[in-house]
Amino acid sequence: MQFVASYPKSGNTWVRLVAAAYTLSDEELMNALKHPTASADLPATLQYTDVERYQYQTISPFPLSQISFPVEVRLRPAAMLVLNREKNLTTSQRPALIKSHHIHGEVNNIDLWNGQWVEHVVNPIRDPREICCSFAAHRDMDYEETAEFMNDSQARMGEENERVESLLTTWSTHVRSWQNAGELPVHTVRYEDLQANPVAEFYDILDFLEVPDLTEERVEDAVERTRFERMQAMEAEHGFHERTADQAQFFRSGETDGWKDELPTDVARKIEKDHGDVMEQFGYL
Repeated sequence: MQFVASYPKSGNTWVRLVAAAYTLSDEELMNALKHPTASADLPATLQYTDVERYQYQTISPFPLSQISFPVEVRLRPAAMLVLNREKNLTTSQRPALIKSHHIHGEVNNIDLWNGQWVEHVVNPIRDPREICCSFAAHRDMDYEETAEFMNDSQARMGEENERVESLLTTWSTHVRSWQNAGELPVHTVRYEDLQANPVAEFYDILDFLEVPDLTEERVEDAVERTRFERMQAMEAEHGFHERTADQAQFFRSGETDGWKDELPTDVARKIEKDHGDVMEQFGYL
């Protein structure tokens, strides 16, 4: 299976949108995004995540409401087999990308990732100051709470009655974990580079995913059809299936330096103090 694994609000959806646009006509893509009456109507590159409750409930003898997060992790390998079977039965689309926000790591000596069912991982990262602005809106929290959450070594995220929990830990730990993914093939890309040079960067992503008959012209077309302003307008008129109940809008700004005007100075300094080493490594400081 092919995954897009990232800390939240780092470009995960954008990568999957461009992959969908690469394989679908514009009419097919927009009809699916405007009228997702059921998850099966969505393109394969947007349909799948690794934390759907039904994947886990299928192989759990107990209601998920009665089990702990460590038990969820024990169920994960079998749940991923359920996901893989479902994907293979429902689509031949390639790439069929699976959304994940899990770190690369383990819980109680159980790996969250296994090379037997992981073919490729695209790992977008983003300036944590910009993430703080977007994530605060996503979770309906203030900036200070969000910055604290981003530095919580036990941080997890889930959606009650819809998704089991994803293990995030801190932003720095999350980023580092995917830089040290061992045998897994991982392609890391900065959100800022996607913004600055989208055609070249998405070409490299799709090449990494071994997309057949790859051409720069088709990548350029896919990028154009999923530009931020177009997706924002589509959401304003039709909504967007990944928007949570706490969000006023999913496609919020898409900026790379909007934090300079939005984020309070003390919060920005806290994030730089908490994550300075990794920020410097990736050119954010």
